[in-house]
Amino acid sequence: MKKLLLLLILGCAFTAEAQYGNGYGTNQRRRQSDMMQTQEKAPEPNFEIEKYLGIVVYDIEKAAKKSKVKLASKEGKLFTKTLTDYNKDLKDITRINSFLLRSTKEMVENYQKSAAKSGDFSNRTEVLKTMNENLEPLSNTLKMEDKKLDATMKNILSEKQYKNWINYNKKLNKIFPKEDE
Repeated sequence: MKKLLLLLILGCAFTAEAQYGNGYGTNQRRRQSDMMQTQEKAPEPNFEIEKYLGIVVYDIEKAAKKSKVKLASKEGKLFTKTLTDYNKDLKDITRINSFLLRSTKEMVENYQKSAAKSGDFSNRTEVLKTMNENLEPLSNTLKMEDKKLDATMKNILSEKQYKNWINYNKKLNKIFPKEDE
């Protein structure tokens, strides 16, 4: 019984020591002073041009799972072929336009760096206008590919699966253009 009581008291003492330390909050004060000494550096600009343009390369298995399409079925094989062709076309388009994408990304990031240093955001409209003019032909091409994909998916999938497909794309920040656009 004495050993059990001694063990219990020692356990409580070690627990209190571990939680509160010697100076009741010295760890907290030390953490606060460490925070004051280190200044956080602003993150480097990272303009995601693929996300801006809506370029999404699909993981076929994940897309099928989210759309609730069984890959072994006839519609699943058609679904797989359609997405494979779309991914291939998209990779070809981005490869052909890689210089345009890279130069536009560098232009925007350089503007963001200079604006962050100087605090002068007056050139913002010119940069956006230039970026949109440069990317407009590529954007139109991507819209045409997206329209084809959307029309094909409408034909392949059932209404419920198509809704799941659209919801999955919304989570990927992918919006299909309307038929009349």
